[in-house]
Amino acid sequence: MRIREFLRAWVRASGKGGCASANQSSTVGGVDSRILILTIAVFITGLAENVFIGILPDVARGLGVTESEASVVISVFSVTYAIFAPIAALISYQFDAKPTLVIAIAIFASSNAPVVIGGSGLLLISASRIVTATACAQISICAVACAVRIVSERYRARAIAAVYLGISSSLFLGVPLGVWITHLIGWRAVGLAMIGLSIVALSLVLFRLPNIGPRSKGLLFGRLYLAHFRDRRQMMAQCVSILFIAGHFTLFSYLTSYAASKGFSGPGWEASLYAVFGSSGVAGGMLAGIFSDLAGRRLALVASPAIYLVTTLLLCVSESSIFFFASLSLWGCASWSISPIVQSYIADLARSPNDIVIGANVTAMHIGVAGGAAVGGGLLASYDVSVLPMGAAGLAAMALATAILPVRNSHS
Repeated sequence: MRIREFLRAWVRASGKGGCASANQSSTVGGVDSRILILTIAVFITGLAENVFIGILPDVARGLGVTESEASVVISVFSVTYAIFAPIAALISYQFDAKPTLVIAIAIFASSNAPVVIGGSGLLLISASRIVTATACAQISICAVACAVRIVSERYRARAIAAVYLGISSSLFLGVPLGVWITHLIGWRAVGLAMIGLSIVALSLVLFRLPNIGPRSKGLLFGRLYLAHFRDRRQMMAQCVSILFIAGHFTLFSYLTSYAASKGFSGPGWEASLYAVFGSSGVAGGMLAGIFSDLAGRRLALVASPAIYLVTTLLLCVSESSIFFFASLSLWGCASWSISPIVQSYIADLARSPNDIVIGANVTAMHIGVAGGAAVGGGLLASYDVSVLPMGAAGLAAMALATAILPVRNSHS
């Protein structure tokens, strides 16, 4: 009910200056049904991306490899996601949202089959993660682009945050469930759960989502993309995303092992760990959207990495269970703030279409994910998990310094 109330407040502007079909929308409990369906579709992409983080030690043991070697299933997913995101943005720009989402979700479901097959090793699973990542990129970019076109400009950041609620909700609901499934049945059963959830999402899109047409095809998409990458202020904001997310995943990719080093191991603690983190991420994403809309994009762009840096340092010095989980909650809240803030900041510059802004930012985010997982793996191989928060804090400090530059230049 609480999530529904937040969504209802965010989408009151639905139909005021969105896409051409905005006036034909239906509601579910006062919430635009299109926003809800898009959020559910993005939920499965968040689950696919994050569930292996929660069960990485079990995956490593099951495949007979080290945890840093098993982390390739995270890195290869993120690298593929980053590479395919511009292509996904082009597809979203040129084609109707509904058939695009249907095809992408169907590919997502089939790509999870190797995870379920008992004899599949690290190589086959990594290959399947490449296909999964392309489907997830298409689903998330198409969903966010649709949400931006549904609502008025005033509510843009909240619309983006509403759809990304699906990703943070996957941490709150999906990852703890994946941990329990792994301990009760085995980690391969998680793949079967993702297939089942994708069938639910596919049914909703197929039977409940109205058609939301493509953008105008008159503009040359390639030239617009190049113009985006040549714009210094837009690129500086994208670099904030890369450094911020890299700092986050330096620690988050190995959060289960880090928590175990603090004495919080076992299915109960692990499920609680991701439930606290995920619920805090839900709140953080929503608060970030509201803060960006009300306080201004430039202030939010600087505030987000600054708050994240402080919460990372708090997590580093946490020892008792109360202090650790309180710090984890603040850290989770701060960690999910950056996407709606950066995307709405760049969109407000009005120099690139929303599809390009979203596609480029998704690329930046997943470059950060892959980089952070690699940095964390390197630190883990050379030292131990205790140094991971300091590595994360160092990258967060770089993100803060980078955020100050475009904001300072905009005043000059």
